[in-house]
Amino acid sequence: MIASLASERLRKFRKAVPGGRHSAVVELYLLDSELVSAFHAVFRAAEVLLRETIHRALSATFGQRWFDQAAFLAVLDPTTLSAICRAKQDATVGRRTPAAGGVVAQAMLGTWVQLLARGPRGQKEAGLWVPALSAAFQADQPATPHVRAEVHALAQRLNWARNRVNHCEPVVFGFPLVGQKTPGQALKRATPQQILDDTRAITAMMDEPMGRWLGTWTQIDTLLAEPIVTDALNFIAAQSRISLEGRR
Repeated sequence: MIASLASERLRKFRKAVPGGRHSAVVELYLLDSELVSAFHAVFRAAEVLLRETIHRALSATFGQRWFDQAAFLAVLDPTTLSAICRAKQDATVGRRTPAAGGVVAQAMLGTWVQLLARGPRGQKEAGLWVPALSAAFQADQPATPHVRAEVHALAQRLNWARNRVNHCEPVVFGFPLVGQKTPGQALKRATPQQILDDTRAITAMMDEPMGRWLGTWTQIDTLLAEPIVTDALNFIAAQSRISLEGRR
């Protein structure tokens, strides 16, 4: 197995284990693979729920074909508008008019996250969040209602983490938080546990029973409790330009 993988890919794994022993490197690499598989299942459940939650909320306000409505399209920034148009085009193949479900299926996770963003001059907050989306993210009934910025931050992390998993990147060393830096330009990373907690949190906001159910997927918690995961995080936390968020 050592021979089959690029030395560059194993470099961090080798540095993270005592003495860089082959057996320990393989053990950590395989554990990371198990974590990736477990996270993929969690992210899949959360992503499907997110797009369906937003679709239903927008349908209730703008109609099932919300993506065709001028009132909806008028509040989008150019990037989000382009993504919605692309999803419509992809769903139109072989049809004169794309089915609503087809457009929903074609829209990328990042597009749904963009719908939760504030938008230029707060357009999406006023035009989408307040009238349509806010009520869809209060299922866990907090004492203080969840605000758009909170929900968007969690959805953004879900998107970044899911992309990392889909691109076969390691997760045992944490998840880089794109575009976020601490003073001094240290790169911020979230621990796997923090990402898991965040994913379960946004799931519960949309569907409280679904959030509870996701909490019963304890295989991933068991993997995260392995001592070699702690060793890997201690290694990455010791790097001078890394700020590790979510340590316990």
